[in-house]
Amino acid sequence: MTIAASAHVQTTALILAGGAGRRMGGQDKGLLPFIDNGHTVPLIQPVLSVLAPQVDQLIISANRHLNEYAQFGFPVVSDEGPEVFQGVFQGPVHAILHASRHALHDWLLIAPCDLPFYQAHWPQQLFLRQKQTRAAVVIAHDGQHLQPTVALIHRPCLAQRPCAPNARLSALLMAGRYALCDLSADARAFINCNTPAQLAAACAQTSPHSLRAQPRSAHGNVR
Repeated sequence: MTIAASAHVQTTALILAGGAGRRMGGQDKGLLPFIDNGHTVPLIQPVLSVLAPQVDQLIISANRHLNEYAQFGFPVVSDEGPEVFQGVFQGPVHAILHASRHALHDWLLIAPCDLPFYQAHWPQQLFLRQKQTRAAVVIAHDGQHLQPTVALIHRPCLAQRPCAPNARLSALLMAGRYALCDLSADARAFINCNTPAQLAAACAQTSPHSLRAQPRSAHGNVR
């Protein structure tokens, strides 16, 4: 049973893959090779494999190599504006605000393309926390740090959260009522591959599934 079906809530997943990849030497991170259980796949593939079966719609937000991303079989939405075509990327806030207009459902699960150990039970944990708090936004927390690219957003609230397109994602998510979802049991899974060294370290995990802890009740702060 999918998360959307179990919660009786139709859900859109939005995968953020439209960044400039500056710390990767300008490479398109979502398409870089990643070693997953001995198989070489694009870095975006693990999170797609986890989320696609759980949601009613999945959108990839990308600004380069659109044909390559389209081959995954999901809609691809690019940022708008002349800056994009001049190689200036406006960041995840702009991507979410723009791509959310293409969402068919009011609940958005946000995930980054460079988090290959995204856990299958995280969506359920985020929805559980939302049910507990009735917050419009639920943000993951790994026990030490906020993880704003792993979040659940009630899409209508975005209209009430004015934010500059190039602002930090946390500023958008925390502009109104929000709750934190404690995912510290899976702290080791929050390996964002932002640099070549981080990508190599993630590929070197001999048993990535060992990072995936058993689900536990989500809890955290509410603002």
